[in-house]
Amino acid sequence: MNLNITNKAQDMPFSFILEELITGNIAKSPAKQNIYKKMKGVIAIDLPDIEAAVTLIFGQGKLTIEAGINGNPDIIIRTSYDLVMDLNMINIRWGLPYYFDEAGRRVLGHILSGRLKIKGMFSHTVLLTRLTIIMSVM
Repeated sequence: MNLNITNKAQDMPFSFILEELITGNIAKSPAKQNIYKKMKGVIAIDLPDIEAAVTLIFGQGKLTIEAGINGNPDIIIRTSYDLVMDLNMINIRWGLPYYFDEAGRRVLGHILSGRLKIKGMFSHTVLLTRLTIIMSVM
């Protein structure tokens, strides 16, 4: 399957980690492929501790990864590198992220403590849920 991913942030190693994670997860799951095809929106991930930020632009089965936070993203995820990787461990149950096991409670703890900030999480819940699904290794 051609995922149509363009990485324009090649000077940023984190962009390759995201690209490989998303590609690997989608390639293994027809359900994730269908979700990826439906995604439309702009998500920025900002990791100040490693001085890395990328913008993910989803649209009609395409993904473009750009360096920095570009434009006015629908969602901005701001955290440290080690905490953003916890998002990949969230289980998906009944088509939704599951926050009632150890991995889910850990992510909720990061949000409640302010170590993980997600701007737009309530106004763009569908986009955030879809991102969580395609990034989850579970």
